[in-house]
Amino acid sequence: MSTETSPSNRSRSKKISGGRVACIVYLPKEEVKEIDKEVDETDTSRSSVIARIYYQGKKQTSTNEDPNP
Repeated sequence: MSTETSPSNRSRSKKISGGRVACIVYLPKEEVKEIDKEVDETDTSRSSVIARIYYQGKKQTSTNEDPNP
């Protein structure tokens, strides 16, 4: 079987403990246009781009928390 006609394999998300839960996110049209632009440029899925943005924000939020509230 030739690999020339086979689709390229996309990397899968790493396994996380506790599993995953489906989630629907409603975004403004302009944000979706920006996400779609990145999807086209990077050949990734919308969900991958949204997850990356989410985790970047989550990481930034956790580093900005005041250690002495």
